[in-house]
Amino acid sequence: MRWILTTLALTGMVGCNIGTVQEAKVESHKRWNHSRAQVLCGVAAEHLRVGQLDQARLKAAEALSMEQDCVPARLLLAKVLIEQGQYAQASEELTKLRLQVPDSPDVVYLLGVAQEKDGKLEEALALYRRVHAMDASNMESVMACGEVLVALGQVREAQHQVESYLGLAETDPGMHELAGRLAMMNHEYDKAARYYQHASDLDSKNFRYRESLGCARFRAGQYAEAVEALTALTEVKDRKTPAWVYTMIGDSYMAMGRWHNARIAYDAAADRAADSAEAWINVAKAALSAGEESRSVQAARRALQLETGSIDAVLLLGYALLRDRQVTRAISELTQAVAAHPGSGTLRCLLGKAYAAAGNVGEAVRWYADALKVEPGSALARELLAAAGGKETTRTR
Repeated sequence: MRWILTTLALTGMVGCNIGTVQEAKVESHKRWNHSRAQVLCGVAAEHLRVGQLDQARLKAAEALSMEQDCVPARLLLAKVLIEQGQYAQASEELTKLRLQVPDSPDVVYLLGVAQEKDGKLEEALALYRRVHAMDASNMESVMACGEVLVALGQVREAQHQVESYLGLAETDPGMHELAGRLAMMNHEYDKAARYYQHASDLDSKNFRYRESLGCARFRAGQYAEAVEALTALTEVKDRKTPAWVYTMIGDSYMAMGRWHNARIAYDAAADRAADSAEAWINVAKAALSAGEESRSVQAARRALQLETGSIDAVLLLGYALLRDRQVTRAISELTQAVAAHPGSGTLRCLLGKAYAAAGNVGEAVRWYADALKVEPGSALARELLAAAGGKETTRTR
């Protein structure tokens, strides 16, 4: 009997030990899978960081195969799917993840991003607002709400929301840039300039902020300040300044009546946009205002080479030729232009002035009268005709 009892006791102990060993093996396997999944997540994150999306997706999926409930792996997978433009699939992964971690603002925010990019703006807006309710310090959700409201056409509401949180985002340049952009949309250029200045002060290396500051100052009529802001961009070493920056500098100088400075700026723009007729028209206009007639003629001719039908270019050419005392050439150019643009009264007026400069008052009067016939409401034609002592008669064409 003692033998039987001893045997039964030993059997029970062995059974317990076997169960314990099996449980330990399962637990060890789980720990191994968890550790392996974490390593794979790190690899996936690095692939995502350098833009290797396919590799990142592969490693994130492999991590999930090791540990189905691995939150970082599913979050990485969703990020990759968003980057790849697969927004519906990303939303599906994030919805699963939200069930696992319902209190995670990061998951809700990323789901909002996927919905926004998928064109589901109302759903995205609700999610961004949910993020802010979960974490009032999350300025990304405020900015995202603002962007979605703009996309929904609610610019004024977006501006009100963003501005109401600026006090909590004094050190966030992105918030001030968005506030500036919204102010620009609402034509509040002084306010926009202040916001862009703050953003630029916080992040002086961000050229977009500085460019926007220059634009806002120009729109606000702060031309000297616009020149200062934009000129600073042209002096940055190893950075090619785009043509529009020089054009806006030129526009600012023109508004201040500094014609020569404007011409120099427009020349720089034309150097960078040599195939743009508009760039050369700007040069011709500033040169003519500055009394640089020969330069104006050259620039106007270049504009006409690029855009043969440009009335602005031929008008500038005609004016420049007259100012440069090339009257015969002006008459020739303007006669061809009138034939090409039969509906332009302004060209007829200028041709009349060219004949007047040549001493042919009778022909000048006839062209002024013809201009008035083409454009009965033209105050210029009426004034020129009256000054020349002519009557409102139609020239035989």
